[in-house]
Amino acid sequence: MKFNTLLDRLNARWQTRSARASLLAFLAGMLAMWGLPPAPNPLWAVVGAAIWLRLLENTSPKRGAWLGFLFGLGHFLQGLDWLWTSLHLYGKIPSPAAMLIIVLLAAVLALYPAVFGALLSTLTARPLFILAAAPALWVVTEWLRAHLFSGFFWNPLGQTWDAAPILLQLADLGGVYLLSALTMFLAALLAWLSRSQSWEKPGRVGLVLLLGIGTCAAGYGYGTWRWHTLADAEGSLESARGLRVALVQGNIAQDLKWVPERQKEWLGRYLDLTAGLEQQVDLVVWPETAAAFFLQASPRELDRIVDISRGIDAPILTGAPMYERLDDRLVRFFNSMVIIGSEEIGDFDYRYDKHHLVPFGEYIPFRALVPDSVHKLTHGSKDFTPGPGPELLRWEMGDIGPLICYEVIFPDEVRTLAAQGARWLVNLTNDGWFGESAKPQHLAMARMRAVENRLPMIRVANSGISAVIDPLGRELGRIPSNQQGALVVTLAAGPGGSVWSGYGHLWPAFWAGVCLLFWVAGRIGRGRGLKEPR
Repeated sequence: MKFNTLLDRLNARWQTRSARASLLAFLAGMLAMWGLPPAPNPLWAVVGAAIWLRLLENTSPKRGAWLGFLFGLGHFLQGLDWLWTSLHLYGKIPSPAAMLIIVLLAAVLALYPAVFGALLSTLTARPLFILAAAPALWVVTEWLRAHLFSGFFWNPLGQTWDAAPILLQLADLGGVYLLSALTMFLAALLAWLSRSQSWEKPGRVGLVLLLGIGTCAAGYGYGTWRWHTLADAEGSLESARGLRVALVQGNIAQDLKWVPERQKEWLGRYLDLTAGLEQQVDLVVWPETAAAFFLQASPRELDRIVDISRGIDAPILTGAPMYERLDDRLVRFFNSMVIIGSEEIGDFDYRYDKHHLVPFGEYIPFRALVPDSVHKLTHGSKDFTPGPGPELLRWEMGDIGPLICYEVIFPDEVRTLAAQGARWLVNLTNDGWFGESAKPQHLAMARMRAVENRLPMIRVANSGISAVIDPLGRELGRIPSNQQGALVVTLAAGPGGSVWSGYGHLWPAFWAGVCLLFWVAGRIGRGRGLKEPR
């Protein structure tokens, strides 16, 4: 009885329509963000989301949207602090304007939790429905965030399980979305148990606890089985010759990277690190725009790369800006990945052009309506042109799934590469644009893509963190942040063929169908005057 009284008092405070509830929603969003990389902890993510779900109980759609917006605002403000570096330090945007841009971006992203908050009450005619309705609705809003208006899928809620390698293996079934659903399910479970009315029937509480424990046990059991199955398979492949790949991290300061007078010096750094490799390799990988000049217009520099490639008897895969001249006045520019080595490769037949460009960073949206004086944040006054889409980079030792910079954060695009038959995923990036907190976050999302598709991830960054990740999400080696160096790792091609890579395109319909089911149940229930049984 005393426990129920305490819950009643807490419930009354949490559901009050005051500034206190609004502040609590904002803080709950920040708490949930603390559960995500760079220091993932599922406890904080679950508790933060649970507090928010309690605030949403018995609210109107309008009130739910407001509390959802505040939750999202706190959540995304906390998670986008790294943008300050790119906007203010390198973009030269004044401090007040940079702060305003970050707040506006967080506010736009907060619209997705606002939609969640507005719709949740329509799916929970019975409070117990929240256990399935909240995870499904959250996944739908996350999927929309990954796709609408170019998408910005930074730090989905499921990334919190980066701290739990066994449960992380669930990603090969339903992607990071399934892990987000698990997080929200546990939050909904905690929120339901915090209701004093829930404890009036101990038998129902026992069943709910059993459901929660059973779900976690099933997830842990599956993860353990997959871990040992794949680890044993990889162990049997170790006796066979794997791919020997060299990662080269130049660690060139971002404010010096594009200085014309020093570009030969920076190229020389990569060439020296490559020439200094102490063992034979099959592939050398440099980061995004490691060649900070147009290769087509730089024959001498290109010859230097080719000479080193021939000297070590291995091709060099590098990021570089490229251009195509359509006529005397029209030129298109690309952020590309190319393989340089043999004579046939020297014509850039082995080339991939980044297709998912960063708005304002690599191009200005609605360019026809914006003055030419407004330039993108990255180097150069001209916008990049997007490539044709997710497509493999063909290579004789196994087709590569190419990913430049933040293309790696989009689950469905990487899944497309896996479905096309990629044997290796390669992510070239330059995280030097961002603050230190962004580097482990970006790395964690790359790890998630490797597990989802059961393919190895070769990730090389200009200033770190560069790493090779196996299909279980284990790091086989890394070059830490803000260090220059080279690392050689041997890895086998991943098994691929995960449920996610083969059938991931069906999952959005499943989650939307669950939402529709509960919406229909709510409509029928209200029509019959349905009330929660006491």
